[in-house]
Amino acid sequence: MKRIKKSLPPNNLTLFSQKYPRGNWKMFRNSHKRKNYKITKTLIFNDQGGLCAFCENLVNDVTKQQIEHFHSKKDLNPNHNWTLDWSNMIGVCPGGKDVNQNIHPLPANLSCDAYKDHLIVKNVLPIDCEDYLFNPLNLPAFPCLFDLDKRTGELKPKGNYDDVVLELENNYNTISELVEKTIEHLNLNCDRLNQQRLAVLKQYNQEVAKARKNGDKTVFTTLANRWFQQKWLPFFTTRRILLGNHAENYLLANNYDG
Repeated sequence: MKRIKKSLPPNNLTLFSQKYPRGNWKMFRNSHKRKNYKITKTLIFNDQGGLCAFCENLVNDVTKQQIEHFHSKKDLNPNHNWTLDWSNMIGVCPGGKDVNQNIHPLPANLSCDAYKDHLIVKNVLPIDCEDYLFNPLNLPAFPCLFDLDKRTGELKPKGNYDDVVLELENNYNTISELVEKTIEHLNLNCDRLNQQRLAVLKQYNQEVAKARKNGDKTVFTTLANRWFQQKWLPFFTTRRILLGNHAENYLLANNYDG
């Protein structure tokens, strides 16, 4: 999971919300022959560089791009319309529902909001589950809160957050615990995603080995430039972890904020 910086309104959704402050999701999706919805979904994924807000898979196929309400739109609070709240929306992938189940059986390989919804149905999580996982809109840009187990491809808390100042209201005592529970409640360490992160690690190891064989001492700087100059390559956080200080220095120098 990486920090997301949303574009500022106005946009099609916020204009619709101003006109219909108590409007629902069906009204918005069907407005102007679904044009508003399509434009909004495109804007959300453009803000995210095409990546799923949770697992960081690239979602190029528009039919698989989905809008997630981080705070459930089922909450019909008369004082706040979560359904049409621009700051409550992120873009996500199908969460494994579209994969070959003979290779990646479900629900073990569900992830992201698909797995979160699975836990809600099982009464493991409440409908309003903000206090149980990180919202990518609220992640700090620095430092990276995640680490990688290079043997398994699993994400884990980095563990040292002494320099992190976050105002958190959640059910956990430490940032490390919140990161751990975020990984758990989104099932980011399912086998399907672990294998994809290991593929990135394999590519990284091959490029480093080739560079060392050729006496190239700039490989880490080169990789940082190639991986982070665009918005963004899949598994941004995995790449960031692998490059360590080289990634942090590049991102700091280029004013990374999501």
